[in-house]
Amino acid sequence: MTPTATDAQQSAEIQQVIKPVPFFFREKYSELIVKGNFMTLAACPALVEEGEWLAHQLVQQNQLLNGNLKMMQEVDTSTRMPLCNQHNCPKMLAGPHTTYTWLDENKWPVEVPAPTYISYVQKWIDGKVTDVAIFPTDTSNNARHPFASQPSTPSVASPTSNPLSQSSAMGSTGDWLGKSSGFPEHFESTIKSIYRQMFRCYAHLYYGHWQDFWDLGAHKPLNTCFLHFINVGRVYGLITNKDVEPMQPLLNIWMAKDFLKADGAA
Repeated sequence: MTPTATDAQQSAEIQQVIKPVPFFFREKYSELIVKGNFMTLAACPALVEEGEWLAHQLVQQNQLLNGNLKMMQEVDTSTRMPLCNQHNCPKMLAGPHTTYTWLDENKWPVEVPAPTYISYVQKWIDGKVTDVAIFPTDTSNNARHPFASQPSTPSVASPTSNPLSQSSAMGSTGDWLGKSSGFPEHFESTIKSIYRQMFRCYAHLYYGHWQDFWDLGAHKPLNTCFLHFINVGRVYGLITNKDVEPMQPLLNIWMAKDFLKADGAA
């Protein structure tokens, strides 16, 4: 008897149903190392200007992310290679349907190995946060540079281009985020671009290296850092629902537990 188109469709649906759910999308593995309200960690103090607060949050999130990335950059004594290497991770993947590409010198999207992509991101972010035109250090304008103690990033090859084209300025006149603290008009679009790249690194850590974090007993700290990252991004609209789609099942678990607000950025 020849299989029909309906039979093939049903078979595909069955395969989809029985496809194993990644461990990091299962509730029993969504635990954290701290308890409490993450909204408290994100809330801007009453006497702090929001631009300064977001600059502070950004450096904190960058430090936490770099700590998790460093674990995957440590050399495995058995293979003498980092856990995230060009052989294990030839592409910057976040699941079977998401591959992140970099922009080359001609602004063409190109696929690069995950460790190369991550190195580019770290170098690019470091260049942004130490740029006084974006994060001013002139205290005479009531601006304070929150990155004075920014940890040095690993020495890496210089990226050939910014990973994301910058959005247009918030407006040619009037107020903008961080204006009173000396931040430029494009400050908000810059930190949103940085946040999107940081998310991509987190997504790869889950899809490419969750088992490594489990073996190291570090999956709970990873969850905690990522939840804090997502919460800040949602509270201040630094990241969109579309951006976080690859990790949505985990976010759904945390929303069901009231760890995250259900109404994220549009």
